[in-house]
Amino acid sequence: MDSASRKRKDGPSPATSAQPMNKRSKGGSAGRWKTPHQKSKIAEKMELGTALGVGDQGIWVTYARGMKYKAIREFRELCVEYGKMMYGIEPLASDDENAQGDVQQDIEASIEAELNSMKSTTKPSANETFKPVSFGIECLFFMKTMDPVQPGDLAKRMCEDARDCQDPWQRKCKYINRLTPVVDMDKATDSGIVKVARTVLSPWFKLKDEANDDADQANGLSSPSPYTYAIRHNIRNHTTFKSEEVIKKIAGLVDAKHNVNLSKPDKVILVEIFQLFCGMSVVDGKEWEELKRYNMNALYSVPLAIQQDE
Repeated sequence: MDSASRKRKDGPSPATSAQPMNKRSKGGSAGRWKTPHQKSKIAEKMELGTALGVGDQGIWVTYARGMKYKAIREFRELCVEYGKMMYGIEPLASDDENAQGDVQQDIEASIEAELNSMKSTTKPSANETFKPVSFGIECLFFMKTMDPVQPGDLAKRMCEDARDCQDPWQRKCKYINRLTPVVDMDKATDSGIVKVARTVLSPWFKLKDEANDDADQANGLSSPSPYTYAIRHNIRNHTTFKSEEVIKKIAGLVDAKHNVNLSKPDKVILVEIFQLFCGMSVVDGKEWEELKRYNMNALYSVPLAIQQDE
């Protein structure tokens, strides 16, 4: 066998071959042709953000182990559905859908659609409003949201619908577990935690040494009701602050008219510290407990447990 035929059988050597084929484990296709669906999945992975920022709002989402991209895709579709239902946010059509629509629509319908799109340019699309941020840890990602979405209201509505779903075949998600809304975020430093706490807690609690107390009284604004409260926190991939420090720092801002009640608080202060950032929100204590602390998977299981008992 001559050298030329041996080379054809063995294939190109590493030294003479061009770019190596991408491995499937690295998101490639081993050099094979990809369907449009496969291309969209790869593009979806590339769209994931990798950073948080000061002022971000959204929802921390935990999911079933090993189901990262399925969970992210599932929750993004859920956000698009609820964004349209609760806030009138329309999703952007894909390029394939636009092309198909251009073929099917006549000229008059195309002009009308164009005019409607021009009228709605001031409204954000679902693609702009909901952006998942993935990290190098298992079972956790962050879904960034933008106005007019209120993360607390969105998470609550999703959990309420999960609780009220009686038919297991009608459940809207399989991989999503707990939702933790964040209405504001800042750096996980002494000043950052205090700043985000004042922003998030001020609508619900009277805070100590507030600079705007006099201004609020002058404008006729009433002082917040004397709610009882509890602080529930998660600290992940962070070593600067310990649990006791975070709790004391936040509780130290709340006026003495509000008492701590760890068993049945009126309000629950949710604190999420991840790496360099701290996010917070305030939820109704009774509703939060009734909704399984916003655990959607547990809520979907409630009707099944009742049926089995019956």
